[in-house]
Amino acid sequence: MKLFSSTFIGIILAFLMFMGYKGQPVNIVENPTVPDFSYMTRGEGPMLNEKIRIEIFDDLTCADCTEFMKNTIPKIKDMKQKTDKIDLHLYFVPDVNNEIFHEAAMSLKCAADQDQFWEMHKKLHEYKNDLGKKSFAEIGKELELNVDAIQDCMKEKVHQKSIEEDIQYTLEKNITFKPVILINEYKLIGNQPFENIQRIINGFLKEDEIIIESQTSDQPIDPEKEMEF
Repeated sequence: MKLFSSTFIGIILAFLMFMGYKGQPVNIVENPTVPDFSYMTRGEGPMLNEKIRIEIFDDLTCADCTEFMKNTIPKIKDMKQKTDKIDLHLYFVPDVNNEIFHEAAMSLKCAADQDQFWEMHKKLHEYKNDLGKKSFAEIGKELELNVDAIQDCMKEKVHQKSIEEDIQYTLEKNITFKPVILINEYKLIGNQPFENIQRIINGFLKEDEIIIESQTSDQPIDPEKEMEF
């Protein structure tokens, strides 16, 4: 007596095969393209013709965010340096109930005042499990920042309003899982490989502007066409 049909077993195997990063469920598709875009949705927002706006939502409670910071953000930054078409923003959103992470967000903005935003962002992820032991002044000293200025900036909460605005903007965008990457009207969820991001960016560039960063046979996504899932 057969307990399960072959079709049912096939569906289960397909589901297990195409599970997303870190065990997050994805849509099951036949003959998925590589890389898999099951984590991607497309909104109905207007096209941004002049700039490709990339928004990254990050925090310190997210393990995937640290991996994304190490492996993918440097490649996005490198791609940005090769074209004037990319407008890159990172929202470092603290847990409102975690004082140390809120201070981390403040330290990042204070470091940005000294043009060390990305350097401090990297250090915060490196030390995220030791922030209770290692002071932000010590981290600033490692980066050769003006430590007194950092301490004054944090003590006076110079960027408190900006942090609150980042939190509110994240809520408005309905960002509940991180990392999330918004590229114009596209939304990618999770620790996305750079190839996914590259394909979307190249889809917004003209043929003579397309940036090739890695060996891939996939064609750039055409932003004029709807994605199929």
